[in-house]
Amino acid sequence: MDNNLKPFVFLLVTVFFLSLSGCHLFETTKVSESEIKRASSWSDKDQYPRFLSCEGLEGEDEKNCFESVISSKILNYIEEQDWIASENIDTEVVLNLVINEEGFISMASLDASSKIEAAIPNLESTLADAVNQIPQAQAAIKSNVGTLVSTSFKLPIRISALEDN
Repeated sequence: MDNNLKPFVFLLVTVFFLSLSGCHLFETTKVSESEIKRASSWSDKDQYPRFLSCEGLEGEDEKNCFESVISSKILNYIEEQDWIASENIDTEVVLNLVINEEGFISMASLDASSKIEAAIPNLESTLADAVNQIPQAQAAIKSNVGTLVSTSFKLPIRISALEDN
């Protein structure tokens, strides 16, 4: 074999063996949708979003405190409004809230019938303003990844009003 060809053959053989030994780097692992869902589900080890005023509470007490702060802030704001209903109302709407990774709370949507939206035209904007009055919270923590996560929840609100005569 020619001496000039030896380095080339050596290089070619080396690259060949390196490529064979590195194949495992290109393997992909497929994770099933059910496994992703299970890992994403809320567990007792995860930290619910919280307010500083709920400090020292744990578990269900901390969750109840958090929900109580939000409910009372929204209720106080609603009580300050001069809503006028065009008809008698006794129904429930559902406020869909999001708490982002920084702890800011916003209204994602409002589930309400067209009847109540017609009876109280500024309902959605008033509830959005009420949510904007809620102080910043500490975001939820997903324990299996150890990071702050965005969370969402539904807040049912009972609205009872008498028609303005």
